[in-house]
Amino acid sequence: MRRAPCSRSSHAAWRLAAPLLLLAGGCLKYTTDEFPLSVGFTPLEPLVPEATWPAATATDPHPQALGPIVPGPRIGHNTAHARAFVHASLATVYEALKDPATSHIHPAQGDWTVVSTGAEPFPVSFVIHYRDWSSPFTVSWDVTYRAGPLEGTEAAPTVVGLRYQKTHGIKNIYVQEGSLEAREVDAGVTSLEFVAWLQATNTDQGTVEGTVQDMFDNMVAKLAAMAAPASP
Repeated sequence: MRRAPCSRSSHAAWRLAAPLLLLAGGCLKYTTDEFPLSVGFTPLEPLVPEATWPAATATDPHPQALGPIVPGPRIGHNTAHARAFVHASLATVYEALKDPATSHIHPAQGDWTVVSTGAEPFPVSFVIHYRDWSSPFTVSWDVTYRAGPLEGTEAAPTVVGLRYQKTHGIKNIYVQEGSLEAREVDAGVTSLEFVAWLQATNTDQGTVEGTVQDMFDNMVAKLAAMAAPASP
């Protein structure tokens, strides 16, 4: 994994406070965080009942929408839970999850690069390296993603899971993990269940809820792009 030198960057999505990022000699401290293979791509935790499905409409029992984003159980970090529907088959959703753009985090001022694919023994595996320079000091970190069938087979999944975790980078992102569980609930309709955890300098509940909103928006945008007719 790449390490940022004593330079400029920050993860704007987490609003890291520059004074707290400084260590001896003005350098930023980086850590490596264990992401056990044994957890695979299983959900982080069960969703709370308050994370309800989008309300049915007069014409659609499963509208393409994100339900209320609510706090989950909190033990030392902010959490967000939400349920959603998208108008696409589970196979299509699974294909969308294979694109890192579908689940990447949004730095407000920065960039992201896929630095590794297939590094772990899972059907889908990639590492994204993030940089953000919205604070006086550039910070960077890596998030490892994995996905695959929770039920069924790779060729014919019936439940798909995705899980991610920060595995290396700026120390002040103490906890950054999330999961998604997807299953087809009707012909051409897939349900999504999101869990996100976050603890970082100067973050709050709104920040982790924004992560869930971004992941849903990413999925909708990717599905729309996949459904668009090819250019002649």
